[in-house]
Amino acid sequence: MKKKTWNVAKKIGILMTAAMLACGSLGWTSVSVPVRMTEDVPAAGSTDTDHSEDAPNSTEYSKNTDVLLTGVNAPAAKYGESTTIGFVAKVKGEGAILSISPVVSEQFPFESNDAAYMVVQGDATTKELSANYNFTVRSDVPTGYQAVEFNIEYIKDGVEYSVIKTVNVKFEGEPATTEPPSTEPPTEEEGPISTPRVIVTGFETDPAQVLAGEPFTLTLHIKNTSSRTAVSNMKIALAAAEGEFLPTSGSSTLFISSLGAGQTTDLSLEMTALASLEPKPYVLTLTANYEDGEANPFESTENISIPVYQEARIKITEVMVMPDMITVNNQGSVSFNINNLGKSVLTNVQVRLEGDSIECEDTFVGNIAAGATGYADVTVTGIQPTMDDGIVSLIITYEDSAGQECTYEDEVTILVQEEMLEDFYVPDDEMVNIGMPLWQKLLIVLGILVVIAIIAVVIILVVVKKKKKKKAMEEEDLEEDMDDELLEQTDKENVE
Repeated sequence: MKKKTWNVAKKIGILMTAAMLACGSLGWTSVSVPVRMTEDVPAAGSTDTDHSEDAPNSTEYSKNTDVLLTGVNAPAAKYGESTTIGFVAKVKGEGAILSISPVVSEQFPFESNDAAYMVVQGDATTKELSANYNFTVRSDVPTGYQAVEFNIEYIKDGVEYSVIKTVNVKFEGEPATTEPPSTEPPTEEEGPISTPRVIVTGFETDPAQVLAGEPFTLTLHIKNTSSRTAVSNMKIALAAAEGEFLPTSGSSTLFISSLGAGQTTDLSLEMTALASLEPKPYVLTLTANYEDGEANPFESTENISIPVYQEARIKITEVMVMPDMITVNNQGSVSFNINNLGKSVLTNVQVRLEGDSIECEDTFVGNIAAGATGYADVTVTGIQPTMDDGIVSLIITYEDSAGQECTYEDEVTILVQEEMLEDFYVPDDEMVNIGMPLWQKLLIVLGILVVIAIIAVVIILVVVKKKKKKKAMEEEDLEEDMDDELLEQTDKENVE
């Protein structure tokens, strides 16, 4: 009988072990699921999260190692108070983080305010995405460690995925009351008084885009969430981690004399963003100190994120127009350098020229990094002669750090002239016959004959004169020779 009982227990143990191994191999926990499938993709691993009260304050990583959480900041949190959970989500290999959002459920340990539904957005180039959530702990949260889940969407190899990552946070719940029950009958006025919470429900900036080095007006929406207790003597101090935002004048502290239960008020402060800031969001911390009706002190902390943008600065240099003079229906080239003097990247840069005497198509330059130079070579066609000083508009379009399309304009001088005709040769006899009346033709012929006659007469006279002169010189030479002969003959006779 004992041997039979032992065999049954042994079989039951083997079955239980096999069932546990099968469940483990299936990985029945939170699973990474592709959001959009274009081809068969193997299932990702599961997330193993320890919810025990003895677990350390750390991040549990998924078996799917595509996404990791680093730099986790999750301090201990107390019921009814604010706390900040921060981390950096990284994707390994060729991929990008698209978004981060809390997973709000019945077990969510925080109040369901705006922060609980805040989505931190990335894009197709975001390898690392920082998230900082300022939550308000629920008043009924139990004491101990509890896992806070975040849904992380990412893209890898052209496929979008979603994975759940958890951060363990140690909570301090409201202690149980040990006071003996009251012997007096309760009245309608008696009952527990809720702790007044003051939160920031939203904010605006004027202008909407905060530029580095420029002043802006920050407007805060402050609300007393308590439905019973009014607060008073409230001081709100604003501070940035590294002084990124400074008040334009005066102090960065604001004061509210009183704020009734459930009421909302607005506070405004003019601030300036440092000129050296890179274009990205910066955290501004608000610390509120206030009192209730019985002068009990309270303190709450809120964080807001203000995006800062850098104003684009462009300079055009080394402008060259070839050739110096463009003829109608012919093309020329205008080349120049585009210098990015700002601290943000200029993306999708395009160039075109506009004028009455030319036409051209848009020329794509591409992206120009901060402090770098881009080169543009624009081909233009002359359409009509220049009737003024030849100044045309040079228009550069680009997208700034906020993704908005911007325009920069300059001027360039381009001269266009009429198309030159080729020389056309006409013979002399045809020139005489083109468009001339008969009497003009006769006069021309007569004039030519007169000129020829005059030239002939002059030539004849010159020739005759030369002949006469030559003959006279010959006769003179003959006479001299005869005289010489007579003298010689006379001398011979005298000698004899």
